Formats: sequence, C-alpha cells, structure tokens
Amino acid sequence: MSDRHPAALGAYALAALLALIELGVLWQTLHPRVSDDYRAYYIDRTTTCLPQPVTGAYTLGTELDFRSGGPDTRELRPCGWEGPAGDGTHSIGEASRLRFAVDSPQNLVLTLDLTATTLDGPPEHRVEISAGGAKIGEALVTSDRTDRFTVAIPASAVIDGFVDILFDYPDAIAPRPGIANNYWRSIKLISASLSPQT
Repeated sequence: MSDRHPAALGAYALAALLALIELGVLWQTLHPRVSDDYRAYYIDRTTTCLPQPVTGAYTLGTELDFRSGGPDTRELRPCGWEGPAGDGTHSIGEASRLRFAVDSPQNLVLTLDLTATTLDGPPEHRVEISAGGAKIGEALVTSDRTDRFTVAIPASAVIDGFVDILFDYPDAIAPRPGIANNYWRSIKLISASLSPQT
C-alpha cells in the first residue's frame, strides 16, 4: 500500500485530466471541423470571399440597377462587393458572389452589365463565372465602356432553391502597393437580371 497523500493523488488526476483536455484542443486545432467556405477563407486562404447569409429574394426577370439610387441589393450579395456607388457596385478581392432565390430548378439566363476598374493595370479583366460548382462562362471586361454579357445557367445549378454565382477575377489589381488581396479591385457591376431560358 502506498504512503502517498490523497491530495497528491488528486493533483496527479487533475493534471492528467488537464493534459487530456489540452491534447483534445490541440487535435481540434490541427483538424478543425468547419464548413468548406470557412476553410477556404480562413485556413487555406484560397478565396477572398466568405459568404454571409443572405435571403437571395428576387423576382425572376427583374433587371436590377446596382448603382447608388437603385434598389437595395444587399440580400443578393453574400460577399466580395463594396458599394453601391454612382458607377456601380465594385468587386472587392479576387472573387465575388451573387445569390438568387429560385422556386424550382430550371434553365436560366444571367445578364450582366459590367465595366472594369480604372486603376492602373491590364486594359482588360477576365471574369470567370461559375454556378453550382461548375464554370459556366467567362467575360472579358474593359474599363473604357460598359458591356452586356449573357451566360446560360443549367437547371442543375439550382441547389436547394438558390443559384449561387461565383465571379473569379484572375486579373484583379491592388489599389496600391502592399494592400492585402481581399481589397483588390477588378470590375463594377452596373446591372443584373436572371430570367428563365426560352
């Protein structure tokens, strides 16, 4: 039989319990269980666009003005947009998203009026457009004029009552040296509409 004091045994037990808790915390730190969007933004840093919850409330076929003075479009813009301003809603970062609520899966057409940023950089900006996790089109946007782009969206891109559209900007520009990529600029969204494909 040991001559150890019961208080010493209690201290050892408490130390062992604390060590197990610390190991558990370390395991969770090394292997976090988080959403794909959270992982991409905070851990992997593979995107500059962390979607926020929005309703996506929208009436199909309605053309929305994304300039200041237009309707409130916050509930369609989960991330990657700043504004609106007089010349449109500016993309911010290397990616942006739009979300539209759609009652039932159907083939759709997205129509966008876009212009590129006027910052020093390439004369044209590529905009890669994806929906439902698949690339559906690409736009080449210039800063000297506003162009209209039309992209077909397949019914398979309507998931759980929403069409989530991702815009990637491979040619995004830092507004000044040393600025983090989640503040880079590429395009200005002037207007957008989503309509049933005819």
